[in-house]
Amino acid sequence: MKEKIFFQTATVRLICFLFLLGGSQSLVHGQLTDFTLRDPLAHTAQDNWLRPDSTFNRSRFRIAAGTGTALYGVASIGLYQTWYSDFDMTGLHSFNDWPQWNQMDKAGHMFTAYMFTRYSFSGLRWAGLKRPAARYTAMGVGNLLQATIEVMDGYSAEWGFSWSDLGANLTGTVVFAAQDALWHEQRILIKVSSDLRQHPDIPIINQNGAMSNLGDISRERFGTNFFEKYLKDYNAQTYWLSANPRSFLPKSKIPHWLNISLGYGVENVYGAYGNTWARGRERFNYPNQRYRQWYLSPDIYFSRIPTKKRGVRLLLGILDSFKLPAPALEFSQGRFRAHWLQ
Repeated sequence: MKEKIFFQTATVRLICFLFLLGGSQSLVHGQLTDFTLRDPLAHTAQDNWLRPDSTFNRSRFRIAAGTGTALYGVASIGLYQTWYSDFDMTGLHSFNDWPQWNQMDKAGHMFTAYMFTRYSFSGLRWAGLKRPAARYTAMGVGNLLQATIEVMDGYSAEWGFSWSDLGANLTGTVVFAAQDALWHEQRILIKVSSDLRQHPDIPIINQNGAMSNLGDISRERFGTNFFEKYLKDYNAQTYWLSANPRSFLPKSKIPHWLNISLGYGVENVYGAYGNTWARGRERFNYPNQRYRQWYLSPDIYFSRIPTKKRGVRLLLGILDSFKLPAPALEFSQGRFRAHWLQ
């Protein structure tokens, strides 16, 4: 309860601060920032190495490509250790996993592909590539990086190559590319959040009188450390479409940084198809109904918070992948619920 009160108070204070900051920045600059430009801070920030180049810069391109390759290698190793190292490998094969996990894994694929594409595009524009070239190159990079997961799945005895995963990957990259082609900006972001809940300590007794615990299967399937839980725990995750009203209503007085988000999550999902597991010869079932959740919540477009510092805007752009914990309205199981933070 104390943590919820703390985050609620912090969120309110941050929003109030941003309203004041937005007003003061408007008075200082005397003009509105154009987020469709290659360099939105061209008229406010001092020139430094973070300023995007206006023409193709070979050395910057090599830096962007090298940095991306290094991060890709680290992420691939981490992903393998988290998801695949404990399972046997087999020949390349495919299977239909669309019905699994109430499609939360598909939302994760779409989010990750969108994130990769957005970051790649920013790096390519910084290196001086023209907008169309950067857009479609980034789209290719996003799909290529996600294809690594499908190759790992395809050789894992536990999973398999998934065409629906490829479709989700393509959707995420198209969401980025279509917006950039249409508006030259991202008016709708794809984001993720997690409440990082504790594993449930719920004893389960089967019809034979044998005992298990839901927390044990939760730890086994969703992991125990921060990275594993953030990546795997679908019950704790929510995926969001975060829209920027000011982009659609440019003459309004809505702050540039204020978004409205529609979220999707699930609850009581502890297995791909159902909440069952085995311990030796005994089988167990968690009887609570699995269900979907829909959310409506305010959010912040972090990279549109007024700043004169390119480094600050770079860090804020990284935060754009994450939903700000804020009050939310949930619709699930045929009724509405209110949350202080989601």
